[in-house]
Order: sequence, then C-alpha cells, then structure tokens
Amino acid sequence: MIKLLIADDEPKILRGLKKSLDWDEWNIKIVGEAEDGELAFEKAKQLQPDILFLDINMPFLNGLELVEKLNSELPSSLVIVISGYDEFSYAQKALQLGVFDYLLKPVNTDELRNTVASAVELLKERAEKSHYINWVNDKFDKNVHLLRQTFCSDWMKGKLTGKEIQEHISFLNLELNDTWIFAAKPLYKFAEGKIAETWDQNLLYFTLHNFIEDILSNSDSIIVFNDDNKKIIAFIPSYQMDQIDSLGPKLDELFEKHTGKNIVFAKRAVTHNQNMPELYQEVSEEINSQSKISPVVLLAKKYIEKNYYRQDLTLHEVAKEVNVSPSYLTRLLKEELGSSFIDFLTMVRIGNAINYMGNPAYKMYEVAEMVGYSTQHYFSTAFKKIIGVSPSAYTKG
Repeated sequence: MIKLLIADDEPKILRGLKKSLDWDEWNIKIVGEAEDGELAFEKAKQLQPDILFLDINMPFLNGLELVEKLNSELPSSLVIVISGYDEFSYAQKALQLGVFDYLLKPVNTDELRNTVASAVELLKERAEKSHYINWVNDKFDKNVHLLRQTFCSDWMKGKLTGKEIQEHISFLNLELNDTWIFAAKPLYKFAEGKIAETWDQNLLYFTLHNFIEDILSNSDSIIVFNDDNKKIIAFIPSYQMDQIDSLGPKLDELFEKHTGKNIVFAKRAVTHNQNMPELYQEVSEEINSQSKISPVVLLAKKYIEKNYYRQDLTLHEVAKEVNVSPSYLTRLLKEELGSSFIDFLTMVRIGNAINYMGNPAYKMYEVAEMVGYSTQHYFSTAFKKIIGVSPSAYTKG
C-alpha cells in the first residue's frame, strides 16, 4: 500500500484532490491531510507517507520551507508541489530542492494522473531495487567468510595490486594492517612410543582446522582457511596477542591428544599490506623445514619450548625426556636445527622475552625472570647476542 499525504490550506482544494482520481487503481491510500505547513510536517513524520501533495502558500510554514525540512526527515518520500504561483522562480526553487513535480492550480486531471502514475512507477522501481539489494546483502552476509578467505589466499599469492588489496579490505570490512599470519600443518611421523593409527589426510586437516577455530572462538575478525599447499592459515588481529602466543603450543597439545600426531606451525606479524607474499613464503619455508625434523628432535624442541622459563632446564633432562643420550641429542639438534641445546634454548627464551617486552606492565628484570634468567645482566647479555642490541635499546627503537 502506497501512502499519500495531502497538505493545502484551501478545504476546497483538499476535497478536490481527494476525489480527483481513483486511488485504489494505484493501490494508494490517503493516510492524512493538513491545512498548514507545521501540521503537515508533524503528520509526515508520524505517518511516513510515500507521496506528498504540498501547496506552496500555506500558513506557519510554506511549501518550500516544508520541502527543505522533509528532505532531511523523509528523504525517500516523493513531493509533488501544487501551486497557484505561475512564476519561474518558485518552480525553479522547488526543482532545486528535489521535488518530484510542480503542478499549477487548477490542477488538470490528466496531468495529475500522469504525474501520479510516474511517481508510482518510481516507487515500484525503488522497491524492486531495495528487494534486490537486501537479497544481495543477505547473500553477502552468508558468504562473506568465503570471500574473505579467497581474498587472503589471492593476497598471499601476490595476485593483487596495492589498490586491489585496499579495495578488498574496505569492501570486506577487514582490519589487516595490524595482524598476524599463522600457519600450521599436521605431521605424519609418529613420535617414539606412539602406536600408529590410520588417519585420512583430509580428516586430519579438517580436525586441525576445527581446533584452530575452536581455540580462536571463530570470531568475525579471525579468518581461517586451507591454502593450496596443505597448510591451515589463520589471520589473527594483534589485539588478540595472548591467543597468538598460546595458539601453537595449545593446538599441538590438543591435536596430539586426539590424533596421536603432532603439528608444525609458524607465525609472522603483518606490518604492511604489500609484504604479505613475502611473509607467506617465510612461514611456508619454516613449516617445510620443521616438517623434516625427526620425532626425537621434535619432542625435544617441544619440551624446551614448554619449559624454557625454568632456570634449571638442562640438556640431560631433555635427553632423558626423549629417551636418548645427551651426546646423541646434541648431534641431532645440530644436524636438524643447526643449533646447540644452549643456543636453541636461548633463542626460545629471547623470542618469548620480546613478546613480554611488548607489555609495558612488565619491568625488564621481571621479563628476565619470566624467561628463565636469574639476573637482568645475564638476560641482557643473551639478548644482545641473539638480537644484536640490548633489551633497552630494542624497546626504544
């Protein structure tokens, strides 16, 4: 039903307009009438008419003033001005204000019919367009996660220009300038002592994908998808840093518990849009490198990464945990990780220290203790050996 409001200070004109046409022919209902501009404005706000007939010369608020107020209050309503003023300045002003048409009194019935018919046609077109837009928006809302995944995949592969990246980020309502890329992949090797079970590869990836989404709560700001190289990729906003830090170890523990298998993972901070292909290449190479690690080294690596904060952690303890001799473990670590036990432990500690240093609530001596150093001096020496500058210089610069 199309709603019509008629405003004219002449009762005779009001009655004439109400009877001038068969309104049912266009499914139009006259929902109200007013004899002055202020009353017309109040009724328009209340009744929300689709079409308004307005006289130019009305008390309290003339037709042109009323049109200006209606433009901000009811911008989608169609205003048809009916005036006794046959002056170009009035018509020009009305058209400048965006009225649908300007008719002169006495109103010609055929002219009024044609104007109303055109107004109804425009309203139908708007309704159809609105319906289509709503349909498109509904489809977009239901499939936005797939669109985001496709965009991130193309972005990682370097298929998009800088302009296209910005357009996609804006269109998909993403905040990816301050985020992390996380990659994970199941390992098919079994840790020593594990009983081999037959697992379908697709089921392993499906399980890993679901675990990532569960841990991250699958919020709208997180994107998780499979790439073309059998890795699960997640884009995680930096404000969820606690989840980023704990995701890998938590995911590995959960995956091993349910499948008996381990995972390898890597992460990088996204500092600006154009470096995404480079970052993706880095995490892919790290994943591939970790995938070649033997079960013994993998278990040792996991044990060190889990217990790095302990000041009394030793090579002998780790070797005992993985059931090999210290000398054999030392050789494997050197061959597969390119590091000695002490060097690898130091790198793990410093990597975690950098994360803690991002929190201004922690003092430097507290960070040192949290990553396994008995004194701040010892921590600073180790930090400079790995990073090249002191902790204080790193935080300042």
